[in-house]
Amino acid sequence: MNQSDDTEGPAAAADLIAAMMQPGFYPKPPAQVTHKETHISHLFFAGNLVFKIKKNVRYAFLDYGTLARRRYFLNEELRLNRRLAPSVYIGVMPICRDDGAWRLGGWGEPEEYALVMRRLPEKRMLPFLLQTHQVTVEMMRELAAVLARFHKEAPRAHTTDGAAYRARVEKQWRENLADLAPFIGGWIARHELDRVADFGSALLQRHGELLVRRAEAGWVRDAHGDLHCEHVCFAPEGVQIFDCLEFDAELRCCDLAAEMAFLLMDLEVHGGAALIEPLQSRYRELIDDAGQATLLPFFKCYRALVRAKVHALRGPEDVATAARYWRYALRLIWRSGPPFLVAACGLTGSGKSTLARELGERLGAPVLNSDVVRKNLAGVQGARQVAFAADIYSQGMTARTYNQLIREAEKYLSRGSSVILDATFTQREQRDKLAQLARKLKVPLFFIHGVASAAVTRARLAARTAAANDISDGRWEIYQKQLETQERLDEVSAEDLLELNTEAAPDQLATQCEKFLQRRLAPVH
Repeated sequence: MNQSDDTEGPAAAADLIAAMMQPGFYPKPPAQVTHKETHISHLFFAGNLVFKIKKNVRYAFLDYGTLARRRYFLNEELRLNRRLAPSVYIGVMPICRDDGAWRLGGWGEPEEYALVMRRLPEKRMLPFLLQTHQVTVEMMRELAAVLARFHKEAPRAHTTDGAAYRARVEKQWRENLADLAPFIGGWIARHELDRVADFGSALLQRHGELLVRRAEAGWVRDAHGDLHCEHVCFAPEGVQIFDCLEFDAELRCCDLAAEMAFLLMDLEVHGGAALIEPLQSRYRELIDDAGQATLLPFFKCYRALVRAKVHALRGPEDVATAARYWRYALRLIWRSGPPFLVAACGLTGSGKSTLARELGERLGAPVLNSDVVRKNLAGVQGARQVAFAADIYSQGMTARTYNQLIREAEKYLSRGSSVILDATFTQREQRDKLAQLARKLKVPLFFIHGVASAAVTRARLAARTAAANDISDGRWEIYQKQLETQERLDEVSAEDLLELNTEAAPDQLATQCEKFLQRRLAPVH
């Protein structure tokens, strides 16, 4: 980034920010003023209004380095956002320095400009509604209708050169990867960036001609360009979608698949995966876009990288959020390939459940736990401890548990989802049934076998018993019994088996598992 010296320097900018924090700066002084800073703007919340000034900054992707450019882009922001939130965007006002003091309006030569907006209710913003589980199917259908209407009316991009559009998408993909490269060694690993790069390049190669045809057919339109959850409000007067991308028409003019991918990706990151189907189905009812689904995996990955980059640029306090979007992109790669089956196995206390949870989070795969299945079959609620001699642990009940576990795995695999089974699998008969399922569905099966020393296992089991909040009833006597009766995994080929000492940190172990699976599975093409 290069700071412009066109107008104010850092001291003058700080002076203006201090002035705008004072209630008396505004025509109708509010009780208090709050301030939010992004990497490109300052926002001041004053009563029922919001005042936004753009930072005097230049990045590779935008240039606000002169007063004229900041004024121009504020007016563009006003014009473009009135398409989806006409009652929110009020106008652009000059900020002058009269008698040595900053004033909103005034008679002097403008030294800065502010966009004036109506303040939307925070508790009707989509992220808050998702966090508090208030979003309904009907709300998603309403949002889909607003977007479908907007997309139908959005003007087509001026160019119909499909090859040029494809080249632009490829260039944007490469630039995003380059912008993320400085974070290697922090929240991004080198091999992860390489894997994301290969994934995107393969999809661009596979679907490049589809991008060309869609551009030529008019699916590239002047849309919102920054359609994520933070920019959606279910206001009393109806859905308001605000803060579109105004600083780069090329980024805003995108394939409608890229626009929808942004929102779908962000919904899932915010925990709204169950809301995606009603949103998509209503949108498809209103817009017949058969080719969109094919491009969603690529554009979801691309948009996740954009959000990761934006949050990383905001500073150290947003690194955790940046990493969350990065992990989503990696999960998307796993989910985009053919399904596979993983058995995370080992004796009680071996750390298999901790590993299964961490791996499931990374792969975006459901984890089926045998203790949960067993207690559901027995009608035992929650983490209530049950004696090992009880009927719930009889040989017959154990057989029922594993049969049910395999049936549930089959449901996920049949829908195209990989699945992780968290169970001891100490008996060959149990493993053979799992192998039969894999052969039946023609999916790869891998065993990840966790082991730990007796001392570490005993300490883990003692801590679990003391906490009394784990679904597992595993205790030291159970471990000893399993140790005596377990049958070695001799029937599993070396290529399909990963032996792990689980005394290492869970994130390190999960990384080993990912690399093992990557080597065994064919890459996505």
